[in-house]
Amino acid sequence: MSIRIQELKDKLLPMSQSIQGELDPNQDAGRNVVSKGLLLFRQNLVSNVKVRDDEVTAEVQDVTPVTLELNFSFPLLSKCSCPQDGWCRHQMATFFMLYNKVGRVSEWIQKWRSRSEGKPSGSLDDLLKKHGSTGALKKASDLLNERKTRGNTPEEWWQFFDSLLKQEDLELLERQPYLMDVLVQNMTKRFMKEAPFEREWKPLYQLFATFYLSIHIDLYLQKRNVELSREQYSMYDFLLGEMEDAVEKLSIHAMPFSFDPYIAFLKKETIDMSDSTENSTMMKAEVYRFLWYYLFKQKSWRRDEMNRLEAHKENDSTFYNVAILHQSLLLEDLEKAEEVVVRLGTELVAFSEFWLRKFFVGKRYEAGFFLVRHILSRMPDHIESLDYYEATRFVRWFVRILPMDWLMEKDPSLVNELLLSMLPYSFFSYNEYLINARAYREWVELQKYMSYSIQEMEGMGLRDVTKEAPELALPIYYSGVSEAIDQKNRDSYKQAVRYLKKIRTIYKKTKKTEKWDVYLAYILDKYKRLRAFQEECRKGKLIDA
Repeated sequence: MSIRIQELKDKLLPMSQSIQGELDPNQDAGRNVVSKGLLLFRQNLVSNVKVRDDEVTAEVQDVTPVTLELNFSFPLLSKCSCPQDGWCRHQMATFFMLYNKVGRVSEWIQKWRSRSEGKPSGSLDDLLKKHGSTGALKKASDLLNERKTRGNTPEEWWQFFDSLLKQEDLELLERQPYLMDVLVQNMTKRFMKEAPFEREWKPLYQLFATFYLSIHIDLYLQKRNVELSREQYSMYDFLLGEMEDAVEKLSIHAMPFSFDPYIAFLKKETIDMSDSTENSTMMKAEVYRFLWYYLFKQKSWRRDEMNRLEAHKENDSTFYNVAILHQSLLLEDLEKAEEVVVRLGTELVAFSEFWLRKFFVGKRYEAGFFLVRHILSRMPDHIESLDYYEATRFVRWFVRILPMDWLMEKDPSLVNELLLSMLPYSFFSYNEYLINARAYREWVELQKYMSYSIQEMEGMGLRDVTKEAPELALPIYYSGVSEAIDQKNRDSYKQAVRYLKKIRTIYKKTKKTEKWDVYLAYILDKYKRLRAFQEECRKGKLIDA
C-alpha cells in the first residue's frame, strides 16, 4: 500500500463519517460488525491491501476467504464477496487497518460508542482540532513524535513497551474472553515485531516482552475483577512457555557483560512485584519462581533475596510465603522451608505444580520429597475443593510427575498413603501399585470400595490375585455368583457357572475340596427353584446329569 499519510487521512474522512452514521452502537447488528471487524484486524487477517485513487481492494482470511472493494468517496457503495448486505465485518476490518495508520483504533471505537445522535461534520482537520485534547484523532506528525523508540537501556525498553501496550485494545480480553489465548498470542507477535535485529539480543527482548505482558495483562484483569477459568489460564501458559524458550536460547552461550543491566532490571522488577499489595498471586508466583529458578542463579543473589524477604516477616500474604518457600528450596534450607509450609496450609498443594515439575525432572529429589511429605496431609482438603474434572486432571498430572521407583525405594508407605488419599481419582494408579507391591489383601479391599464387576477386575489384577493368593479371590467370586444368579436370565446363569468353576479350581489348588462340596450344596439348595440355573450347572458338569 503506497500512499502518503496525509492523503490517506483526507480520504478516510467520508468513510469514517459514513460508518459512524451507518452503524448504531446501541444495536446488536452494529456492535457485532465492529467487534468482529476489530477481531479480524487484530488477528492480522487483512492482506493484499491496495489503494488506487478512490478505491481500496483487499483480502480477508475469514472462515471463508473474501475479497472486497472500499470506496473512499461513497463508502456505502463498497462491495464484499461475503453474503452480508450493507457494511460487513470484512470492510470494517479493512477500515481499521487503514485507520491504524493515522490514529488509534481503540479511540475511534470509544468515540463511536459515545457519539451523539447527530453525525460528525467538517473536515478531518476540524475533527483533529475538535478532538485534539482527547486524543481520539491525531496527526501523523504527532503520532511519529509521540511514538517512543526502543532505546538501548532496560528502562527505555520498559517505557517502549508502555507505548506499545497503549495501542492495544485490552477490553477485548473482557468482551471476548473465549479468545483470550488467541488475543494474547497476537499481542505478543506485535511486540516481537519490534525486536532488535541482532540475533543475540532477540531472546533477551523476548524475555522482557513476555515478562512485561504477563504482569501487565494480569494487573489489568485484576483491576477489572475478571475471573479466569482454567481454560483461560492457557494464555499465561503460553507467555510462560515463551519466557522459557527465551531463557533456553540465552543459556546456549555465555551472556555478554552488556546484558548485566538488563538482568539486574528484571531482578528488581520481580522484587518490586513481590512487594506489591496487588493480589492475583498465582500468576505473580509463577513468574517470580520462573525467573529465580532459571535466570537469577547466583547463590549470593538468592541469599540476599531471602534476607530481604525475612526482613518483612509482618507480610503474611500467600505470595510472600510462596516467595520465601521458593528461596528456601533453592538454597536447600529445608529447616526454613518447614516453617513456611505450615503458614501456607492447603494452598501448598495448589502451588506445588511448578516445584514438583522442576525438582523431580531436574532430579533434585530431596526437595521434591520434602514437598510430597507435606502435600500428603493437605491432599484430601485440596481435592475436595475441586470439581470432578479439575480433580481428575490434577491427580493424573500429580501421579505422572512423581518418580515412583525412587519414592518406592525411599518410602513405600508414603506412596501408599499418598495414592490412598487421592481416591477415587487415583484408583488406576493405586490399583497398579498394589498389584506390583503384591499387597493383594489391600487390592481386594480396594475393589470392594470401587464396586467394579468381575470382568473389569480380571483386567486389573484379579488373575494375579487368583494365582498368587487364591484364598483372597474367593470373596470376589462368591459375590459374583450371587449377583449373576440374582439377575435371573440364561446368560447370567452361564456367568455364575463360570465363577463357580473358578471357585472349585481355587479350592482344589488349596486342597480344601470338602469346603467346595459344602459351598456347592449350599448354592444348589438356595436356588433349587431356578430350573434354568440348575440346568446350566448340569451342562457345566458341576452336578450329575
